[in-house]
Amino acid sequence: MKVNNTVEVLEKLRNLYECKNLTELSRKIGKNSSWAAQAKKNDALPLHECRNACLEFGVSMDWFLFDKEGQSVDKAELLNLIQEGLFESKELAILEDLTLEQLKATSALILKQVENIVITKKGNGLEDRKVV
Repeated sequence: MKVNNTVEVLEKLRNLYECKNLTELSRKIGKNSSWAAQAKKNDALPLHECRNACLEFGVSMDWFLFDKEGQSVDKAELLNLIQEGLFESKELAILEDLTLEQLKATSALILKQVENIVITKKGNGLEDRKVV
Protein backbone atom coordinates (compact mmCIF):
# COMPACT_ATOMS: atom_id res chain seq x y z
CA MET A 1 0.00 0.00 0.00
CA LYS A 2 1.37 3.38 -0.99
CA VAL A 3 1.75 5.92 1.80
CA ASN A 4 1.83 9.59 0.85
CA ASN A 5 5.06 11.33 1.75
CA THR A 6 5.36 14.63 3.60
CA VAL A 7 5.46 16.67 0.39
CA GLU A 8 2.20 15.10 -0.83
CA VAL A 9 0.48 15.60 2.54
CA LEU A 10 1.58 19.24 2.73
CA GLU A 11 0.29 19.77 -0.81
CA LYS A 12 -3.10 18.39 0.21
CA LEU A 13 -3.16 20.76 3.20
CA ARG A 14 -2.14 23.68 0.99
CA ASN A 15 -4.95 22.92 -1.45
CA LEU A 16 -7.57 22.48 1.27
CA TYR A 17 -6.67 25.80 2.86
CA GLU A 18 -6.43 27.43 -0.59
CA CYS A 19 -2.90 28.74 -0.04
CA LYS A 20 -0.47 29.76 -2.77
CA ASN A 21 2.62 28.45 -1.02
CA LEU A 22 3.87 26.75 2.14
CA THR A 23 4.57 30.04 3.90
CA GLU A 24 0.94 31.08 3.46
CA LEU A 25 -0.21 27.65 4.66
CA SER A 26 1.96 27.95 7.77
CA ARG A 27 0.44 31.30 8.65
CA LYS A 28 -3.12 30.23 7.86
CA ILE A 29 -2.98 27.36 10.36
CA GLY A 30 -1.41 29.52 13.03
CA LYS A 31 2.21 28.41 12.79
CA ASN A 32 5.36 30.43 12.19
CA SER A 33 6.01 31.21 8.53
CA SER A 34 8.67 28.50 8.12
CA TRP A 35 6.73 25.66 9.79
CA ALA A 36 5.65 23.87 6.58
CA ALA A 37 9.07 24.29 4.95
CA GLN A 38 10.70 22.80 8.05
CA ALA A 39 8.25 19.88 8.07
CA LYS A 40 9.08 19.27 4.41
CA LYS A 41 12.84 19.51 5.04
CA ASN A 42 12.66 17.16 8.04
CA ASP A 43 10.22 14.79 6.29
CA ALA A 44 7.88 15.16 9.29
CA LEU A 45 4.26 14.28 8.60
CA PRO A 46 2.03 16.98 10.16
CA LEU A 47 -0.46 14.56 11.73
CA HIS A 48 -1.94 17.06 14.20
CA GLU A 49 -2.60 19.55 11.41
CA CYS A 50 -4.09 16.79 9.23
CA ARG A 51 -6.42 15.83 12.09
CA ASN A 52 -7.57 19.44 12.39
CA ALA A 53 -8.14 19.64 8.63
CA CYS A 54 -10.17 16.40 8.78
CA LEU A 55 -12.49 17.99 11.31
CA GLU A 56 -12.68 21.31 9.49
CA PHE A 57 -13.14 20.02 5.93
CA GLY A 58 -14.76 16.62 6.47
CA VAL A 59 -11.97 14.63 4.84
CA SER A 60 -10.40 11.48 6.24
CA MET A 61 -6.93 10.61 7.42
CA ASP A 62 -7.03 7.79 4.87
CA TRP A 63 -7.33 10.46 2.18
CA PHE A 64 -4.35 12.37 3.55
CA LEU A 65 -2.10 9.37 4.06
CA PHE A 66 -3.22 6.79 1.47
CA ASP A 67 -5.29 8.71 -1.14
CA LYS A 68 -8.31 6.59 -0.23
CA GLU A 69 -11.67 8.23 -0.76
CA GLY A 70 -14.57 7.29 1.47
CA GLN A 71 -17.34 5.34 -0.12
CA SER A 72 -20.61 7.11 -0.69
CA VAL A 73 -24.09 6.02 -1.64
CA ASP A 74 -26.89 7.75 -3.50
CA LYS A 75 -29.47 9.00 -1.02
CA ALA A 76 -32.50 8.02 -3.13
CA GLU A 77 -31.02 4.56 -3.74
CA LEU A 78 -30.43 4.05 -0.02
CA LEU A 79 -33.99 5.12 0.81
CA ASN A 80 -35.30 2.71 -1.81
CA LEU A 81 -33.25 -0.17 -0.33
CA ILE A 82 -34.52 0.59 3.16
CA GLN A 83 -38.12 0.66 1.91
CA GLU A 84 -37.67 -2.63 0.05
CA GLY A 85 -36.34 -4.25 3.22
CA LEU A 86 -39.27 -2.98 5.27
CA PHE A 87 -41.79 -4.06 2.62
CA GLU A 88 -40.22 -7.51 2.59
CA SER A 89 -40.52 -7.62 6.39
CA LYS A 90 -44.21 -6.81 6.04
CA GLU A 91 -44.69 -9.57 3.46
CA LEU A 92 -42.93 -12.03 5.78
CA ALA A 93 -45.30 -10.97 8.57
CA ILE A 94 -42.46 -9.55 10.66
CA LEU A 95 -43.97 -6.05 10.53
CA GLU A 96 -47.48 -7.11 9.60
CA ASP A 97 -49.33 -4.40 11.55
CA LEU A 98 -47.71 -1.43 9.79
CA THR A 99 -49.43 0.32 6.90
CA LEU A 100 -47.53 1.22 3.75
CA GLU A 101 -47.50 4.88 4.84
CA GLN A 102 -46.03 3.88 8.19
CA LEU A 103 -43.36 1.84 6.39
CA LYS A 104 -42.46 4.84 4.22
CA ALA A 105 -42.25 7.10 7.28
CA THR A 106 -40.11 4.51 9.08
CA SER A 107 -37.82 4.34 6.04
CA ALA A 108 -37.32 8.10 6.16
CA LEU A 109 -36.48 7.95 9.87
CA ILE A 110 -33.95 5.16 9.31
CA LEU A 111 -32.36 7.13 6.45
CA LYS A 112 -32.09 10.18 8.70
CA GLN A 113 -30.15 8.15 11.26
CA VAL A 114 -27.89 6.63 8.60
CA GLU A 115 -27.12 10.12 7.24
CA ASN A 116 -25.63 11.04 10.59
CA ILE A 117 -22.83 8.52 10.13
CA VAL A 118 -22.12 8.23 6.41
CA ILE A 119 -21.47 10.32 3.33
CA THR A 120 -24.45 10.40 0.97
CA LYS A 121 -24.52 11.63 -2.61
CA LYS A 122 -27.22 14.07 -3.63
CA GLY A 123 -28.96 13.64 -6.97
CA ASN A 124 -26.60 16.21 -8.53
CA GLY A 125 -23.56 14.04 -7.78
CA LEU A 126 -22.23 16.33 -5.05
CA GLU A 127 -21.53 14.81 -1.70
CA ASP A 128 -23.06 15.75 1.62
CA ARG A 129 -20.24 15.10 4.08
CA LYS A 130 -21.11 14.27 7.65
CA VAL A 131 -18.52 14.30 10.39
CA VAL A 132 -19.28 12.07 13.35
